[in-house]
Amino acid sequence: MSKLVIEAALRDVEAVKARHLRNQGLVPVNVYGKGMKPVSLVVGAREMDLTLRHGGASQLVEVQVAGGDVHNVLVKEIQRQPVGHRVLHVDMMAVRMDEKQHVSVPITRTGKAADAGSGYMTLQSLEAVLIEALPADIPASIEVDISALDPENPIRVSDLPVINGVTYIADAEEHVFAMVATRVSEESEGAEGLDGEGSAEPEVVGRGHGDDKDE
Repeated sequence: MSKLVIEAALRDVEAVKARHLRNQGLVPVNVYGKGMKPVSLVVGAREMDLTLRHGGASQLVEVQVAGGDVHNVLVKEIQRQPVGHRVLHVDMMAVRMDEKQHVSVPITRTGKAADAGSGYMTLQSLEAVLIEALPADIPASIEVDISALDPENPIRVSDLPVINGVTYIADAEEHVFAMVATRVSEESEGAEGLDGEGSAEPEVVGRGHGDDKDE
């Protein structure tokens, strides 16, 4: 797991408005934590995007402030532009390296289920899982191999990979991945049932009263 480091500068909240900072390619950041006074910072928008893409939304980030201060933080809130999803503002919480944290970590998948495409599709029921870990042990994501997934055996939280220093605190029986029948497969099975019922000999209906005239 690579260490994430981002450079920042102190921000004068009263002197420069957040909108002007964004126009200059900067993102306003607030850092707060237990026993410390909140700090207002600015970070380059490109640097912030790269940090978030490489796991910064869940993983520990070291913020190096121009002038010497360093903060070990976890991202707590990201405000994005509705259109384009540009990062507008980020709140970060400074943490102690010896205190375990509860963090929601995204789940990613590798491999392909053997039955995928043969009337079944893979459904991911859980996009992220809650874990407990020391800040340095928090992974960017939980990678799950779904090659052994089949319709009768879903992958549960209890089946997630063992990671050193990480404890899953979500419900162990909660489904993460499962195989579900596609609509085409369900309709096919229904049609087969109807064909079976229609294979019996048709009932012979007697002639109506109107046919007596020919006798």
